[in-house]
Amino acid sequence: MKFLPNSADIPHDLIRSVGDGEVVFLCGAGVSFNSGLPTFKKLTDDVYATMGESRAHEAAEVIAYEKEEYDRVLRSLEKRTLLHGTESRVRVAVAQLLKTTGGADLGNHKSLLQLSRDRAGRVRLLTTNFDTLFERAALEDAIVYESHTGKSIPRPGGADDFGILHLHGRLEDRDLGLKRSDLILTSADFGDAYLRDGWASRYIEDRMRLNTLILVGYRAEDAALRLLLETLDADRDRFRDLKDIYAIEKSATGSASLWKAKGIKPLEFSDYADIYATLSEWARYAKDPAAYSRRGLEEILNPSG
Repeated sequence: MKFLPNSADIPHDLIRSVGDGEVVFLCGAGVSFNSGLPTFKKLTDDVYATMGESRAHEAAEVIAYEKEEYDRVLRSLEKRTLLHGTESRVRVAVAQLLKTTGGADLGNHKSLLQLSRDRAGRVRLLTTNFDTLFERAALEDAIVYESHTGKSIPRPGGADDFGILHLHGRLEDRDLGLKRSDLILTSADFGDAYLRDGWASRYIEDRMRLNTLILVGYRAEDAALRLLLETLDADRDRFRDLKDIYAIEKSATGSASLWKAKGIKPLEFSDYADIYATLSEWARYAKDPAAYSRRGLEEILNPSG
């Protein structure tokens, strides 16, 4: 189904699954771009500028940066600038740069909150973003929500399995009364969450057994998504009962092949604006399918209004 002329063709089964509360949207930094927040690359650049540091003479950081492995860049920067017994300057800078203020465009967040619901109609949205823009969007639209982060996220399938779920941590938001948590920011953090401790890997595997996932706001080669995507791919090889995973993304050379190589079904658009326009239209449909279809029929029968 095409919600708009420039929309990708959204499978009817996927639309039905969203309506039945069987889908969880997993949202990345791209969702917050129109709200004024940076990409991981821009965030990395801004951290250096805020700290007054340079990677010019640090080969490890230069090489990782050129490979777009920004989690490894920040790990090296944090390691060489951290003084014993003090707070990480890297994390202080990140909190400062991603601080949420009023007046941001939250249209993308509101659409995704409408689409990512459980069977009871409660918000159940997963994000790797640290910011609290989803919470602020929910407040603006008078949506009741819970906010959970890191290891405190309710286990998939449990009685409390709903809310805005920050897989990689959450920043403080005093206006909303939300405390900060530990952040999965650097390669060391990713290694702990997905490999050594492995709690994030276990969570994603359990989530895949219960729900279809739709990724929004990521590229197939995003550094922040590397271990998560590898986890998804490895799990699909081992367990045949896992649900489908889709990625909504702007088409680029070879991008569809990259997604498919990871066992993910791409839904590609020609432009980011078309992605979020489609999500907005899809959200209108999901809110009241009968009324949406009725309006569409009226427009066909009476195009002049």
